[in-house]
Amino acid sequence: MDKYFVYINAKKQVNAYTLYNVSESEEHFQGVCNKSNLLKTFRKDRVIKECSSYDLALVDLSEYKGIERPIFSNNPKVNLFEVCFTGFKKDDKERLISLAIDNKMSVRASVTQNLQVLCCGYNAGPKKVDAARMKGVVILDENQFELLVETGEVPDF
Repeated sequence: MDKYFVYINAKKQVNAYTLYNVSESEEHFQGVCNKSNLLKTFRKDRVIKECSSYDLALVDLSEYKGIERPIFSNNPKVNLFEVCFTGFKKDDKERLISLAIDNKMSVRASVTQNLQVLCCGYNAGPKKVDAARMKGVVILDENQFELLVETGEVPDF
């Protein structure tokens, strides 16, 4: 089932989107963007309005252009943020694991029930990626993960 919505990103840019092959976690959802045909990840708290079609999302979009709406999550997580790294060379994986641990993240060796991010390298296995998507885990590449650590937000790509 496709998902149509109006979304405001961290730069306060408002746009309409259509996603298919959607998976969700508690705070995020991701799917393949109809326009770019790329896997994109969105924060649920940044969705301005869900719509029944892309055309209606475009109509609603005109209402929200220029919106000044600060978005902050008022529910800080008590549990550690869980991340798993796959498909990296040994040195790169060790560096990323150190970065995660230094930033108070819990590193997992596999796709677990509470995993929040699967960070994939050039040699990531499709089975692990599929398992993560089926559980609603956010999938990022190395640059996106580093941006997440730096800014605290899942990048809008």
